[in-house]
Amino acid sequence: MLTSQDLRRFRDQLEAERDAIESRIAARSREVQENVRDESGVDDQGDDASLLFDRESDIDANALDQETLASVNGALRRMDEGTYGLSEVSGKPIPIERLEAIPYATTLVDERPPEPE
Repeated sequence: MLTSQDLRRFRDQLEAERDAIESRIAARSREVQENVRDESGVDDQGDDASLLFDRESDIDANALDQETLASVNGALRRMDEGTYGLSEVSGKPIPIERLEAIPYATTLVDERPPEPE
């Protein structure tokens, strides 16, 4: 069972992760906008392809960060609801070692996550 000290530590960790992800997303979004502006003045196909690759890479990274952000926010919501650290599949406690590795884990290692609704 997680102690109040464990929960406080995981909350701090999750909030720091949330802030870092939000900062990365904001920075990449600015880069994407700059690349779009830069493309309008580019005549070189090589430069154009490079800008397009950079923009697509930023968009892909933002999509991955958005998924992680949703998981982090879900973990913070479960803390507020009092269900943090319990598997969403079996209801069994998630080992603290797993939460230390992935603080937004929702299942035990050998369980399949629930299908999205």
